[in-house]
Amino acid sequence: MTGVVAAVPVAWIVARAAGLVAFGLLTLSVWLGLAMSTRILGVRRQKALLGWHRTLVWTGLSMLGLHVGAVLLDPVLHFSLASILVPFAAPWRPAAIAAGVVAGWLSLMLAASFRLRKWIGQRGWRRLHYASFASFGLALAHALMSGTDLVGIRGSILAAVALGPVLWLGFARLLLPGAGGPRRQALRAASA
Repeated sequence: MTGVVAAVPVAWIVARAAGLVAFGLLTLSVWLGLAMSTRILGVRRQKALLGWHRTLVWTGLSMLGLHVGAVLLDPVLHFSLASILVPFAAPWRPAAIAAGVVAGWLSLMLAASFRLRKWIGQRGWRRLHYASFASFGLALAHALMSGTDLVGIRGSILAAVALGPVLWLGFARLLLPGAGGPRRQALRAASA
């Protein structure tokens, strides 16, 4: 047993663990962002929740940085800097890796948008945040298509656990009064 453990590259273990933790933290951030936009957690807590949302994003991105660094150090796959920064440049499973690369760039752009909100405006910032759905979907696809820990039923369970609240909160955002759905449409119609 000791020989098997010694033969496993540490970078590969760190990459797997950091990738899963990054996905978990960024998923929690998406859930919280959607819950805030529906206001189901209450209006009074928005400022504190926004702080948690931003903390989850930046902590998730830190873990993503660890994931990327560990992948670069992996002695088996030999990823280059270009293959982890440029979509479809990876020699191993290029579509799966590209999904992760694009998800990472989108997540970084969304995190940076908090600082740029006053220049892009509230409306532009909200529109930009629709990219979080694409980022989440691409990150999930990356995890399922390239992650060795998510083969078979484990991947299906992860997808259901991660995707279920996103779908539920997304529909709640569209359909609940006061959550951006029918009420916002009525306000737009009244102002037109």
